[in-house]
Amino acid sequence: MSLALPRRDFAPELVAHGDLVLAELGPAVSAADPTGSVAPRNRLLCAGLGLLGVAAYRALGGVGREAEVGRAGAMLSLITKIDDQVIDALDFHGGAITDRDELCRRTRAFLAPTLVSIRDARAPNAPPNARNAPPNARNARNAPPNARNAPRAPPDPRCAFAAELGVALRALAADGARLDRVLATIAAGWEVQVEAVRVLTSHPSAVTRAEVAAVTRSISGLWLLMIARLGELPGDASRAFTPAEEEGFLAWGWAIQRADALADLAKDLADGHLSSWPGRLLWERAPEAYLDAAARGDATAIYALLRAHEVERDCLPDAAEAKRLEAALPALGEVPDLLAWIHAYLARRYLGHPLHALTATGPPAMGAPAMGAPAMGAPAMGAPAMGAPAPRSPACARLFPEPAAPRTPPCSAP
Repeated sequence: MSLALPRRDFAPELVAHGDLVLAELGPAVSAADPTGSVAPRNRLLCAGLGLLGVAAYRALGGVGREAEVGRAGAMLSLITKIDDQVIDALDFHGGAITDRDELCRRTRAFLAPTLVSIRDARAPNAPPNARNAPPNARNARNAPPNARNAPRAPPDPRCAFAAELGVALRALAADGARLDRVLATIAAGWEVQVEAVRVLTSHPSAVTRAEVAAVTRSISGLWLLMIARLGELPGDASRAFTPAEEEGFLAWGWAIQRADALADLAKDLADGHLSSWPGRLLWERAPEAYLDAAARGDATAIYALLRAHEVERDCLPDAAEAKRLEAALPALGEVPDLLAWIHAYLARRYLGHPLHALTATGPPAMGAPAMGAPAMGAPAMGAPAMGAPAPRSPACARLFPEPAAPRTPPCSAP
């Protein structure tokens, strides 16, 4: 595992941007997520990651519309997270026993309204915008009396939020080609969400390693690409991303999603996700022990298996992959630095998990820091040197709350 360090600590900027966006959009986010499924820390981080679009906009020569790009990027990040929280839940997908075709239909049906709302810049049941409506719709006198008087249900808040994002994208776009390119990338990202639910919630014996690898690469790769691509929209952005740059986002997505899946493995298993990348590797290397621990919700056993079978090593880049990532996206300014920070954030979440320390070294002495828990100078790729973490900044503390004792309900492993 490589010990490469991110060049910058983006935590203060991400927190500041997240606070700014949520000060305006917080009520709309809460309405779109009425159960509070996206925790405040995750809302803050998702909103802050709108800065990825800003970094791309600046790298493409843009100046002056950073606030609009950052706001739209935050909204896109937030709506995808809100949707993910629903479709990733066991109550929605039903686990490995659910028919895969039916699951794909169900997932597409749930996601379709937000995608349509972004594309049309209008929620499906909202009144048409006067500029886009046909003449008869603009002239109330042409409507039948009953139609004029019939009450209209208010738009679903989730779709209303997505529609506001669609309005923002149209306002940013200098021409239709730029907007179409962004909307096509968003549509591809929505389809990846469908494929992710199909693959990740399957029994490992029902999907191939190649399927798991492909969806793991695309989940974060396309998500990062579509947020960054918002920087292409304004007229002073000099060009679109090249095919090589699109491939660079997917390469970073492969590294980032593996680290994310490692950090969230116990939670994902509780949600019935048996075929994440680390889950797949555990099933290949210790199938009976893995499925037994997953069925019992035994997080301690799961973390011990990760180390015993070197799965954590294979979920973090080796020196060769780290070198390739460092060379990716050379013409996109701070974009690769921010991607390295995201990877470091996820690596820290895993390495700072209390069960990682327990299975690695035995229980730490009272008051002692967990071995291997990096501070915000954590490696972008690979495990940090063991030792006490450095003092945390206030911004860092808001993104990395002190970990609570793990509490994992049993999952539905067959």
